[in-house]
Amino acid sequence: MHSCSKNIVKFLIVALTCSVVGAQAGEVFKYKDEHGKWVFTDKQPTSSKSEKLSYRAKESKKLKPKLYIETIDTENFLQVENPFFAPVEIEITSESFPAGKIIKVIPAKSIATLFTSKKSIAAYRVRWLLGDPTANEQAYNYSFPVFSRMPHTITQSFNGPFSHNNTYSRYAVDIGMKVGTYIAAARAGTVVSVKEDYHMSGTSNYFLDKANYVMVMHDDGTYATYAHILLGTAMVKPGDRVEVGERLARSGSSGFSTGPHLHFVIHKNIGFKWVSIPFNFIDDKGNGCGSFLTTQKH
Repeated sequence: MHSCSKNIVKFLIVALTCSVVGAQAGEVFKYKDEHGKWVFTDKQPTSSKSEKLSYRAKESKKLKPKLYIETIDTENFLQVENPFFAPVEIEITSESFPAGKIIKVIPAKSIATLFTSKKSIAAYRVRWLLGDPTANEQAYNYSFPVFSRMPHTITQSFNGPFSHNNTYSRYAVDIGMKVGTYIAAARAGTVVSVKEDYHMSGTSNYFLDKANYVMVMHDDGTYATYAHILLGTAMVKPGDRVEVGERLARSGSSGFSTGPHLHFVIHKNIGFKWVSIPFNFIDDKGNGCGSFLTTQKH
């Protein structure tokens, strides 16, 4: 139950939101176990009476900063519009700029002037990334990102040999859980991006950019990504404020995955680059219980 974490994060950096897609339908089966508890699975049970649930993808538009030139009288203004509920670091390169390039952090949901000139502004190249690299992360003990109090096994943790061995995913955890388990916010913040348009999984390269996820920005500028959620189950949308323990979506196995699990990681922008950062979970008494460096139950 692992994820190809490096490639998931690369996809988030490039795409950050899902493109417009046709509606897809995914099937999940629900049945009661011998203890009378509901169980969700993506495979139809043969020994139990089950109910089929259908989930459909929600269409959404691909977002990115919008650059345009506005002319007022004889002055040309290079403007940028940030459509995200989070700051964006942006770099524009052009022969028109005295220094050759401009680097700025654009606040969430805002429009800013990058450059003014009485001459025509030459062609430019742009790169950008969510997050403010000047933000200072604060020490924080995270709640376990599952709504229920049932125990769950961490199948891969920090420095995991399967896929947690690079700067993007070194400090990530994979938590095994049944399909349909409620995922909860581990820390309060603002929902920045939601992708829930895919229902299949596999381990070929085709699935590297297919994982569904919810991304939440915290008040200190760090981001939590909750990946592999079940298609059509997101309970939040960009711009929503979420509190600790609030349900975000149901777990699944979308994208590059060998089985149902949650991939949980904290990132920060260090200058056009996202890196994962170590974190602690809290124990039942609310105390930090240390970083999860080994496979274990929680």
